[in-house]
Order: sequence, then C-alpha cells, then structure tokens
Amino acid sequence: MCIRTAGEGSSDEAKDTRLTFSPAAVEEAATLLPCGMCLPAIAGRSRRTQDLAYGRPPTAAARNPLPVNPLNLACLTTLAVLCVALPVQAAEDAGLQARVRQFVADTHFNGVVLIGKGSRAEYAEAFGVADAETKRPLTRNSRFFMGSVSKWLTSIVVLRLVDEGKLALDTPVSTYLPEYRADTGKQLTLRHLLSHGSGLPNGLMDEYKKDPSIERETRPQAEAVTRYASGDFVFRPGERFDYNISNWILVQAILERVSGQPYAQLAQRLVFKPLRMADSGIAAGEAVTIPNLALGYRSLEPKIERRVYPLPNYLVTGGGFYSTADDMLRLNHGVLSGKLLSPASRKALLTVERPESSYALGGRVRTLGSGPEAQTLASNDGTCGAYRTISWRVLEDGRTILFLSSLRPDDAKLFAFAETLLRLQNPKP
Repeated sequence: MCIRTAGEGSSDEAKDTRLTFSPAAVEEAATLLPCGMCLPAIAGRSRRTQDLAYGRPPTAAARNPLPVNPLNLACLTTLAVLCVALPVQAAEDAGLQARVRQFVADTHFNGVVLIGKGSRAEYAEAFGVADAETKRPLTRNSRFFMGSVSKWLTSIVVLRLVDEGKLALDTPVSTYLPEYRADTGKQLTLRHLLSHGSGLPNGLMDEYKKDPSIERETRPQAEAVTRYASGDFVFRPGERFDYNISNWILVQAILERVSGQPYAQLAQRLVFKPLRMADSGIAAGEAVTIPNLALGYRSLEPKIERRVYPLPNYLVTGGGFYSTADDMLRLNHGVLSGKLLSPASRKALLTVERPESSYALGGRVRTLGSGPEAQTLASNDGTCGAYRTISWRVLEDGRTILFLSSLRPDDAKLFAFAETLLRLQNPKP
C-alpha cells in the first residue's frame, strides 16, 4: 500500500551510516577499436562475456580471416594486444555475474539487476516471474513501480519548468495557488516541499491511519490539497527534515496549475520523451493493466500471495512513476551527466538541503569515502507495496547500480550487496 510505505523514512535513515566505504575495485581492460572489423568481437561487453562464460561459438565475423592491408594489419596488432586482456576481462565479468546470481539464489530476489557506466549497461539480467499465475517470466524490459523514486522524477519535472521560467524554487506557494491559505502559503516554497522541510502536518498519513480505504479514493486535486495539505505548521518551513507524503499533493497541484496539463502528460513532455524513455509512465489506482508490468507479490512460496499497489490520483507525484531498468539508466545519465537540466538546475537537484538526512530535492546525495578519493553518490531508492527500487549513480565516473524488485527483499542484504557491486565496479586510481 503506497501511502504507508512511500512515507517511510526510517529505513533510509538507517542506511546513511553504511555508505562511507573507501572506493576500490577493478580496472576496465577492453576498449573499442576505431575500425568496424573489431566491433563484432568486442562491442557489447556483457554479451561477449556471456558467450565466453557459456561456451557459445564465436560470431561469424570472429571466424572469418581478415584481408591483409596496412589498416587491418594495424588493427590485428592492436587486437593481439587486446586479446591478452580479454580473458582477464571475461573472468571479471563472469565473476560479477556469478556474484549477482549467488545473491539471487541466497535471497530469492525477484527482479532485474543492471550495472552501468555512463549511458551503457555493462551487465543486466532478470530473475523470477512477472506474473506467477501465468508463469510469465521477468525480462530486462519488465516494468516496475519506482516507489519514492517518483519524488526524484517530480523534482526533475519542477526544475525543467524552472528552466522554462515558469516556476522558481523560492517563490511562495500562494503565488501559484492564490486560493491556498495566505498565512502559510506566503511562507512555504517549492524548495521546502521538495526537500521535506515544509513544516506541514502529514495530513494524508493521519487520515490513512483512521481509514485505510482512502488509498483507493479518487478526489479532485484542489480538494485533496484542502483536505490533506493545508494544516497549521508543526515547525517553521526549512527548520528541519520531516518525511511528509502530503507535500507531494501540493507539488502536484502547483505543477498542474502552472502547466495546464495533467502530471502524467507533463512528465512525458519534459522527461520521458526527450530522454527516449519509451517504457516509462505515470499511473494511479492499482494499475495492473499496464503492459509488461511486473506484478507485486507478498509471497511466491510456499503459496502465491499478491500484494496490490493502490495509489490515489492526487498522489502520483509521490509514487506513480513506473519504469524499466534501461529507462532508469537513461534517466540517470540524461539528468546527471546529460543536458536535460541546466547547470544551475542540476546543481539545485544535487545540493543537500537537509544535512541530517542527506536529502536534496526529491532524493539523497551522499559522500563515498573521504579525503581526496571521496566521491558523490546520487542515492535514490523507493518502496511501494511489494516494489523495491535502488537507483545509485556515482557522479564523478557515471557508475550506476539498479535493482528493481516486485517481491520485497531483505533491505539490509540488498543495500549491502549494492555497496559491494559499487566497490567491484570502481576503477583503480
């Protein structure tokens, strides 16, 4: 159930202390040669590794002799040097795959794992079932709900409108919603809302505790704002961190008012379309009819038990984002390394507003290691119903770790293993 789990901050708080390791790992051995004849042999590192690991026959291009001319001779010389490194790289890749598969076997992980660098997926594999009743297997292209990673996406949408000159992070909420109560609206800003420093009471959570059926309700956005996100301040805005799901009701109202579009269309125009995230979208309700969706499960054995994911229409900014592993890699690369945001907006997205929780705008930013070797991690993770997502990217070198699951895993084991993968992927200085 999303209202409950999307608002949980305690497990995220506990993880802060575990992300202080010193980076160390293995150096990439193979690079692409500048001529087409070598591409079939070494392009697509993970596919080549799987061929080697499973003893598949080499491609036709690898079997055919090359014409002898100066260019090919030069390439052959380079290839001869490279081939010394290939077994080493193959062993490293096979070792990485073996570690992932062992983790899956030990924890009964049901989902997709992707390890990337920059815009490229170096390893991706799906494990388990998308639909246990029909035996439909998970694939690399299966869609999962992202839980609270939705809040990071929403912050990106806000910043896209900032870049368009339609919003400002420090303009009072009452400027965009004149009907909002003036005494609090003139003190409250988007920066406060996106960083969980609003000072608003968590009205939606309070109501849910009294009546859990509200997770399935449909309500006009303005009515939801009045009912759940208009209470008296419990502290002065910006004074401290309070993980508050009701903030996102107000953010959604502002986005839809300023743009004149439903949030789903706005996210499509400003993020999904420019980044070619064709398998991503926004949904409310139980959303089980989304094509290629991985259904959520409370249990797969000894008996199959579904875990549905209801979400009110007025809260899609806080939990309605669904995506695939490859689309999440596109999102990380496009936002953190690409040109989707202006430099000023990217800086705002990554500036920690609440140091006590490492929270920036819609997600966390942490430091790995210390001293001159310290690196910065954009650390986004989410839970909603049965779904669990980890989306981590090291800003300095583009290393990316993605876990998408539809059967809630053991968080301690999952986060520890994600840290292990970061260490293994880290290049030597």
